[in-house]
Amino acid sequence: MKALIYKGPFEFSGEDIPVPEARAGEVLIRVGSVGICGSDVHGFAGKTGRREPGMVMGHEISGTVVALGPGVDTLGLGQRVVVQPIMYCGTCGPCRRGMTSVCLNKKMVGVNMGKTGGLAEYLVVRASSAFPISDTIPFSTAALVEPFAVGSGAVSRSGVKEGDTVAIVGGGMIGLAVLAMVLQRRPARVFVIDQFPKKLDMAKRLGAIPVNFSEEDPLTAILQATGDLGVDTSFEAVGISQTARLANSLAKTGGEIVWIGNSQRMIEIDMQEIVVRAKTIKGIYCYTDDDYRFAIRFVEGHAGLAGAFAEERIGLDGAQKLYTQLAKGEKDLFRGVVDIA
Repeated sequence: MKALIYKGPFEFSGEDIPVPEARAGEVLIRVGSVGICGSDVHGFAGKTGRREPGMVMGHEISGTVVALGPGVDTLGLGQRVVVQPIMYCGTCGPCRRGMTSVCLNKKMVGVNMGKTGGLAEYLVVRASSAFPISDTIPFSTAALVEPFAVGSGAVSRSGVKEGDTVAIVGGGMIGLAVLAMVLQRRPARVFVIDQFPKKLDMAKRLGAIPVNFSEEDPLTAILQATGDLGVDTSFEAVGISQTARLANSLAKTGGEIVWIGNSQRMIEIDMQEIVVRAKTIKGIYCYTDDDYRFAIRFVEGHAGLAGAFAEERIGLDGAQKLYTQLAKGEKDLFRGVVDIA
């Protein structure tokens, strides 16, 4: 089968490698489409150290089940699926508490599982990690379930309820996925803070109040809009000191702040602001299986909207160029998608 092998910073190699075989409890999937995550781009550029030469990248995966390993009776041949890429053990302390995204023994498809990744014609995963999705959803849209699941996981971690006021710092794919998921809880208002018109326009299209920080001070604007109270919950979806401080300051006294996913390792914040105003900071990494199922239902119910995030689609042969353009900042996409089948 054809696969793109990561050789080192800014280099893929197209190679023919053996088609893997589904063992007991596993399924073989013919890959349909693969989304290009920002973490993949950083790994491709050699910035994170999490992607090692010789591996196959890609964890936002849709495809079709083409072979069943012994004992698999939960899926059928020809079934369209999306892959939940976190391979958790189910037995460690976090797993027993339902925190499978931070399993102490986890592996992740397309991140640290060698040649088990999406940028290949086929991959094998355990059957329990292949989630059925409607046949009416294009592969390119189905691949975006994964980032929407990140949003679902962040909202699940929060205490957002109907009638709340919410702020989201960062209007990229993850920030807008959080927006899409938080709107399912029927908040009174949601502010999305960014500087790029494209992102703010999409936020408004989804139902948020856009705040352009290049035109106005977002803290002043949102405090003014909330009677100097601040918001019930703020989400931080950028991961640098400046935006973390802003998210912390936007939360009202007794409010909560949710920091999402990968970020700058060391940041500076005003700890006294958190303590004196009794705020709560929560961290969230990815999602659980239930978060993934929620994201699937969202994508199935809003396929046109979800599909609009796939701004550029290319084949496997074009992946090297698009990854390079994204890594060099020559393009800024909600999601690029590699179509394989």
